[in-house]
Amino acid sequence: MNARARSVLLGLGLGVAPILLLDLAATLRASHVADPGGTSFWWVVACYLGTGALSALGLMLGSRDRLLAGVALVVLLVGVAPWTPVAGLDRLSELPLVPFGSGGLDAIGIGFALVGAYAYVLIRGSRT
Repeated sequence: MNARARSVLLGLGLGVAPILLLDLAATLRASHVADPGGTSFWWVVACYLGTGALSALGLMLGSRDRLLAGVALVVLLVGVAPWTPVAGLDRLSELPLVPFGSGGLDAIGIGFALVGAYAYVLIRGSRT
């Protein structure tokens, strides 16, 4: 596989996976609140740990490959942009892969932290 195509696909995956894991954590948290005996809260913790592990992997790979970091940054920006106080970006929340609003403030905070981390890695490159 071409190196650029691999970087783009990995960037897409590493940008989308945290969004999906944070959405799953929100769904599991709501399920646990509705029926504490049905779903263990440890699954929510596992989703957050998975998000952290994937993000660490993405940041490590992104420090060597700026295209990967750029693609992941763009995907995460599309995810968090509707919750910024900029007019006109609220239309992005209609996209099917932008679930941060349902995840609560913790998911939005994690999304913004990941955007900042990928931006830092993109700017610094392999010097990090």
